[in-house]
Amino acid sequence: MGSIERTRKNTVIVGVDPHPGSNTACAMDTSGRELGQLRVQNDPEGRAGLLAWASEYGRCRWAVEGPANSYARGLVRALREAGEEVVAITPAMTAEYRRKRWRGKDDEIDAANAARALLANPELPVYAPPAYQGQLRELTRTYQRVSQQLRAMRMAARSLETDQARTALQPVIASLEQAVRELKEIIRATVTPLAAPLLACQGVGPITSGVVLAETGRVDRFPSRDHFASFAGSAPIPWSSGAYRAVRVNAGGNRRLNWAIHIIVLGRLRIDPRTRAYRDRKLAEGKTQREVIRALKTYVCREIYDVLKTLNPTPMHA
Repeated sequence: MGSIERTRKNTVIVGVDPHPGSNTACAMDTSGRELGQLRVQNDPEGRAGLLAWASEYGRCRWAVEGPANSYARGLVRALREAGEEVVAITPAMTAEYRRKRWRGKDDEIDAANAARALLANPELPVYAPPAYQGQLRELTRTYQRVSQQLRAMRMAARSLETDQARTALQPVIASLEQAVRELKEIIRATVTPLAAPLLACQGVGPITSGVVLAETGRVDRFPSRDHFASFAGSAPIPWSSGAYRAVRVNAGGNRRLNWAIHIIVLGRLRIDPRTRAYRDRKLAEGKTQREVIRALKTYVCREIYDVLKTLNPTPMHA
């Protein structure tokens, strides 16, 4: 801890709120004092101006909100090419500061809150996603969106009473079914050379493994299995007051990763006798179905973390 403080003692934090048309930055010293703000266009000239402005403060750490977004990639690329240290700040982290300070919301406030989030969490790792992550993220998220549309169209068709209306929806449904099949095969072909051991885990298929890889990124940014489970929203939250002791479901974390873990658990409950025996034993002890699934999700997260730690995925060109 002392070495971290010595290294970053004089480092200025630059929080950035990126948007498709602009990047808003706020420079802040280690005491939380705002040193200056700048808003530039989200284009090469604007990004160059932002770097020149920040260079006046000396050594900087860049706290970028949502760096994986498509409109933030140009900024992140420019910063990394310039040798700058970039740290990812989630929107949930900046939202916490908005709620505490009651200052409303605008780009300047969000940029300052991104800087405060990094000041409060100096141990956050450098943002260095694997080359395959962006491609897998687009593929898996597109698959989920198309699948949702397909389910909606099928439900709409079943609810119709008119044959002509149902017939009119059939080409749409067929097109969505084809898109789902093609995306699934692309994801399978992408994931298999990257993480065959993950696919070998019980209940893990190409879609869930693709989501795990896309949403996790570099697993070494999580110090332990419990940190990973917390990131996935699968670690229980203690809830107590006086003599009352309980745990509750974590409604935070990465919800897409949480979905993948949930699907894996449901698959194991369907096909794995040991998982069913565990569920039955816990139900007999008085646990609820929801509590059992929550515990199983934590176990699955720990297993996946251990598998991911053994992987050395071959980088893909972005």
